[in-house]
Amino acid sequence: MLELKDVSKQYPQQGEDVLSSVSLKIEDGEFFGIVGPSGCGKTTLLNLIAGLELPTQGTILMDGRPITGPGNDRIMMFQDAALFPWLNVIENVKFGLDVAGYSREEQEERAHRYLKLVKLDRFCNYRVHEISGGMKQRTALARALAMECRILLMDEPFSALDKQTTNVLREELAQICAVAKRTMILVTHSVEEAVFLSDHVAVIGAGKTGLKNVYSIDLPRPRRIESEEFLRYRRAILDEVRIEVEQSEQEEFD
Repeated sequence: MLELKDVSKQYPQQGEDVLSSVSLKIEDGEFFGIVGPSGCGKTTLLNLIAGLELPTQGTILMDGRPITGPGNDRIMMFQDAALFPWLNVIENVKFGLDVAGYSREEQEERAHRYLKLVKLDRFCNYRVHEISGGMKQRTALARALAMECRILLMDEPFSALDKQTTNVLREELAQICAVAKRTMILVTHSVEEAVFLSDHVAVIGAGKTGLKNVYSIDLPRPRRIESEEFLRYRRAILDEVRIEVEQSEQEEFD
């Protein structure tokens, strides 16, 4: 289990908390969504969980042990797929495994297994410039999954893609989650995306307000975005985010 206890982050040059007094519990195998207005500290929260930064206050625990830096049990996936252009698809997936010292046989087995899971097994030998944006993100996802870490941290992974591609990848990610059985934490500006994928959705408030609410998304899978129950969750969370956006804008003028 991942647990955050009264976690705050302040950067000296800003002089105030970017993230304020956040306490959360995220169970193993859970898909956890995080939404909130721009600048509320969503990405900072991911960086803290990844161990890329340390909290100014509070503690982050993995199975009761403090996170004090990066670890092989956590991996991040960003908006930019960050693939190596001089490598082909399968070589990109194997790169992290090679650095981690896995045998060639293990690298091959994992790379092929996860490329098949993301439906890219027919594109193993394609170069990065030969595949679409959506395929690049699938490759990045396969690379992350191949490390078989406990927690996959995703920072707006679909935000640079067109709506049609994004919708397809959401569907595929939901299917992959059911198979991969990993803890996944998603930061997104899309409330619809968060409700579609998540078991729980946290709303981070503007300024010093910290964590506003955590919604338990009690909907069957696969989820239908046009269903009345789905729209009810979407409206409730969107209304809360809008209040936070308005508060953030008001604070800029005060």
